Amino acid sequence: MNRDFIRKAVEEADLNALRLALLQATGDPEYAAIPVTRIDVRAGAGTTYVVAEEHREALIDRAVAFLSDAPESHLRTVPSDEYLRDMMELVAGGEPISDKDFDIRKPVPAFDAYPRCANWSDGPVSLSDDFQVVIVGAGFSGLGMAVQLERLGIPYVIYERRSEIGGTWSINTYPDARVDTPSAMYEFSFEKLYPWTEHFARQAEVRAYLEHIARKFGIFDKIRFNHEIKGGRFDEVASLWRLDIVDGSGAQVSVAANHVISASGLFSTPRELSVEGVDQFEGEIVHSTEWDERHSAAGKSVAVVGNGSTGVQLLGRISDDAKQTFVFQRTPQWISPRERYGEPMSPGDSWLRRNMPYYWNWTRYTGTLPVLNLYQFLVPDPEWQASGGLINQPNDALREAMTQYIVQQVEGRADLVDQLVPQHAPFSRRLIVDNGWYRSLLKQDVELVTAPIARLTRTGIVTADGAERQVDMIVSAIGFSVEKYVWPSDYVGRRGVHLQERWSKDGARAYLGMMIDGFPNFFVLYGPNSQSVSGGGGTIPTQIEMWTKYVAQLIVDTIERGHAAVEVTHAAFEGYNERMDEAATGLIWLTDTQSTDRNYYVKDGRLQVNMPWHYQVWHEMLAKPDLSDMALTGRVTVQAVTESASPVRLSA
Repeated sequence: MNRDFIRKAVEEADLNALRLALLQATGDPEYAAIPVTRIDVRAGAGTTYVVAEEHREALIDRAVAFLSDAPESHLRTVPSDEYLRDMMELVAGGEPISDKDFDIRKPVPAFDAYPRCANWSDGPVSLSDDFQVVIVGAGFSGLGMAVQLERLGIPYVIYERRSEIGGTWSINTYPDARVDTPSAMYEFSFEKLYPWTEHFARQAEVRAYLEHIARKFGIFDKIRFNHEIKGGRFDEVASLWRLDIVDGSGAQVSVAANHVISASGLFSTPRELSVEGVDQFEGEIVHSTEWDERHSAAGKSVAVVGNGSTGVQLLGRISDDAKQTFVFQRTPQWISPRERYGEPMSPGDSWLRRNMPYYWNWTRYTGTLPVLNLYQFLVPDPEWQASGGLINQPNDALREAMTQYIVQQVEGRADLVDQLVPQHAPFSRRLIVDNGWYRSLLKQDVELVTAPIARLTRTGIVTADGAERQVDMIVSAIGFSVEKYVWPSDYVGRRGVHLQERWSKDGARAYLGMMIDGFPNFFVLYGPNSQSVSGGGGTIPTQIEMWTKYVAQLIVDTIERGHAAVEVTHAAFEGYNERMDEAATGLIWLTDTQSTDRNYYVKDGRLQVNMPWHYQVWHEMLAKPDLSDMALTGRVTVQAVTESASPVRLSA
């Protein structure tokens, strides 16, 4: 490889991650002695560490020399826990890591083949030919669950109502749909060195990644596309779920399942535009999930309704094509930049990840540092508030920095600043990544509308102030009905209880976000209050690995103990939810009065999406199933896998 190319690649690199990779590859203690500097990123929302300026050039020279001498021939090994912990501490200049944090961070660099996986205690067991786990949905969660079961040798099938893999990454094909987490972190830890082409991958590339996972790990042929689960009933005598499924031809079939895992996700049910006159409008109304190549804004007068993640992502492309664009904003959002958002992976960056031993691993770790301690932004500080502060010192500092970003983006226009700066605190709602949204508002043919929509006419939108704007197309970017977990499937548990009726009282609830008492062998992934936003490096794929490991381990534990069914006890379910509600009461999601209304995190004054605990507590809860919280019933006979092994026999 050309030495100039290598130098350019190294100059663009994360030098702290490269320092650790060189230390691990060579064992040279001089790399450990190179000092690092702590810096705040994202206006203090996170912290990272960079190689001290006076040592950069020398490190670059040494890295170029190493990389010019066949680095790919280096034999890569998995470090011991002791060595790994020492290396992690070196990333932060020797700052100690607690035992709890090391347990949490250990899987992040992904040195092991499967950093988060369930295991048999004494090797796999033989299962009967009719033993089957049903997974509902072939998105991130469904595929992550399938990988766990595939490793364990537990038979499964995935039913997917669409014609392709992807889940939300199949549904959402609107202009410029992409991840708002760096691609290198928005991936499973068991698939190494995936060749992302952008730092924040677009929808098509994310869906292609999931297709790659399904084919590489032997999942694809076990997916039944165009099959929709209409519902199911738990057979208490046989300890089985009897599922009603409609296949691609429209025929209804019945399937028996030992366990059912709903992986339909949080963002599977689009919220409909509900406003007077919607049936009278003669133009196009397109929900963002319905956008495909048939739709175009070219030459049209377009209304974009909504300014959440979707509305912010698509505005730039829509406004570039449209003759006139009206942006209807109900509530201002905190919208902030991300480093390298929209940028392609450079050839040097891609080459370095492939060829520098351990560099990919350490970029995964350094990439989590800015999001390790987000919990500090969620807890109000009474003393700070008593002295005139709004939430606490770090949250208020972030608010000020993000306010200044808005001012800068709209070039100080007071009319826009007044309409765009939110009243709620950062993190009390989802933070949005800027995709040029503020800049789009400065275009001559773009108008920000903050008056509420009153009704639609045949040709336009009338707002509460009586003004009417003529539009040809309405793009509805108002999000999803996140409270409709497992919707529209109708699951019936013990004693004929319907899950949707159970949840109709005070919203969807689950134990650890995954289990409901009275519904044995039934699990929900990305379920109620399962989303962690308190830090710990917990991107969504990371959380999916934690959830799926837990579910798979509980299935294994149930089988190994000779039981056919497992469910959380009523006492454990109620106790968990009481503790969770209590923990949520003191956080800004419920204490910031400016955020509790019109916030999908909260419904009827109760936290419904996020989990309220510090990430250390949450990780400990998910580390392994607590069987004292479970009721194990029915009998199953198992035998270690041998050529003469007898099949599993199930009984009530």
